[in-house]
Amino acid sequence: MRTDYIGNYLEQKASQYLRTLNIRLPSDLNIERICTLENLDYRLGNASSYIVVNEYRLITINKQKTPKQQHFEFLHELSHNHFDHHKYLARCDNFEQEACHFSLYLAVPIHMFQFINFESDNLVQEVSDLFNIPEEIAYQRLQNIFDNCNYYNIFFTRKKNIRSNRRSYYGN
Repeated sequence: MRTDYIGNYLEQKASQYLRTLNIRLPSDLNIERICTLENLDYRLGNASSYIVVNEYRLITINKQKTPKQQHFEFLHELSHNHFDHHKYLARCDNFEQEACHFSLYLAVPIHMFQFINFESDNLVQEVSDLFNIPEEIAYQRLQNIFDNCNYYNIFFTRKKNIRSNRRSYYGN
């Protein structure tokens, strides 16, 4: 895996957000710590949701889910908090899409790639365990990372080829 992975805008924003909270290690990505840092209340309930009443902010997580699912659902609801989606009266599908992407990037942030052995034969399971997320989420995030790496590799390879072709065409 390349160590110079940049990621897209939301990936960078998720990583920066966590760094501003001084969340530097995978073990720092725990619900209680984040709630304390963000002045959020957290409870288990019958469904996952993000609720704001005046200055009071509450995240409820479905108690029927596994601990890894609960952790990821918390990150999803935290994404709504981060983007202040509660300030807009109309529910917008774009908010859900934005929260889905952002929670994926919060779950495995760029600045924690150093803790991942991308060459492992059990990569999905190890990422799932390290970041306390379901295996399907770990797989989805890893696929996203590798797709972005391939895109950047292809893009920059093509760009280099264009430059070298231009030089040979112009005799430089």
